Amino acid sequence: MHHKTTPTEYFDNLTACPDCDLLLPQIKTPVRHSIVCPRCGKTISRRRARSITKALVLSIAGLLLYLPAITLPLITLKSFGFSDSASIIDSISNFYQSGYYFVAFMVLLSAVILPFVLLSSIFIISGQLSIKRYPPYLAKLFRSYLHLEEWAMVEVYLLGIIVTIIKMSDNTDINYHTGVFVFTGLVVLTLTIATVIDHDFFWQTIDSKGKNEKPGSIRHDSLQGNSPEGEFVTAARQGLTLCNTCHKLSPTSLEGKVCPRCGQTLHSRKPYSISKTWALVLTSSIFLAPANLLPIMQIDYLGITDPSTILDGIIYFFQHGSFLIGLIIFTASVLIPVFKIVGLVILLLSTHPCGTKLLRQKTRMFRFISFIGRWSMLDIFVIALLSVLVNFGFFTSIHVAPAATYFCIVVASTMLAVISFDPRIIWDKCSPCQQVVSGKSARSIFRNTP
Repeated sequence: MHHKTTPTEYFDNLTACPDCDLLLPQIKTPVRHSIVCPRCGKTISRRRARSITKALVLSIAGLLLYLPAITLPLITLKSFGFSDSASIIDSISNFYQSGYYFVAFMVLLSAVILPFVLLSSIFIISGQLSIKRYPPYLAKLFRSYLHLEEWAMVEVYLLGIIVTIIKMSDNTDINYHTGVFVFTGLVVLTLTIATVIDHDFFWQTIDSKGKNEKPGSIRHDSLQGNSPEGEFVTAARQGLTLCNTCHKLSPTSLEGKVCPRCGQTLHSRKPYSISKTWALVLTSSIFLAPANLLPIMQIDYLGITDPSTILDGIIYFFQHGSFLIGLIIFTASVLIPVFKIVGLVILLLSTHPCGTKLLRQKTRMFRFISFIGRWSMLDIFVIALLSVLVNFGFFTSIHVAPAATYFCIVVASTMLAVISFDPRIIWDKCSPCQQVVSGKSARSIFRNTP
């Protein structure tokens, strides 16, 4: 198919899949329905009812809970007349005082700073939209929110609290404080906010400044090529560039310039995607060995030091009958980092022509790798709590060990590798006839969302 130049009034009524670049009509989605790309299965938009109002109310509740959730003691451990309490701030301070500055920074960023930044941002955005005010900074603020969302990990920290409680329940008495219940509420609110925000609706409202503009109708055959087999076109082949943040289409003449809606620099594909991803994957592979082989924490008992690796902690849970917790830690701390590295290597090495079915499977694998990345921080959060809670002087104490730094580097580098990789590259290399799955039209698939 020959390259075409698409006029502005035409591509304003179009969108493209961010994972495979398939060009699709901009369809007004019914409430509680999703639009799914028929080519790769990516959920392109998910329509929510009263998204702005819900986000505003939930963000206010989250901000009210934030300070007590972060500062109040979570639990107290009592054993042989000793007792120690821990808050989230205490766990970060302990890392810093022990000289593990990078680990302290990662915990501070993911469990304290970013949750507050995200709650404040969505409060400002939804508040302004609810009163129909559209200041220039609103689009940039929402763009920042979407970029930072993945790095806030309060739900992983909550799982770390649960693992700590189960680990210490056989040896100590545990008292629960108000902080643990407030923090649980904060986690629930944060997760709920992520589910109620309608990204497409927010962007359209910001872009149109509240005007209810309906997408124009697009002829079905305007998205088909001239091939009798029903070839479908991509945004790149039509001379269009999709913004990686707000998913607005712009002509390729704006390549390297800022998106007119959100201010993100426009690139048809992420710059140096393959080389950046390879560099980060190799970095995480190098640090994976010391992260798993060196001690990640050190237990001092009556003057005797007992270093413990990640695998030692997993074996401990299995030996004491806590198979579910042992399996969770094994999955989060061992399987997920290895799976992410191996999965990304497969994607990097398989950008050669292949069938649509295999490409769909690879794209699903990429989305799964992106989803599971944050859960690798579980072991770090457990150690953060244990090093504060178990500090009974000469009798027994737990300290962080060198593997914690290496493990944080692995987590950060694998997450950055996923962000750097552009899944559209593997679709770019597929056969010229980019056939949609048999029986499906070029229009997006509507899927009911509960």
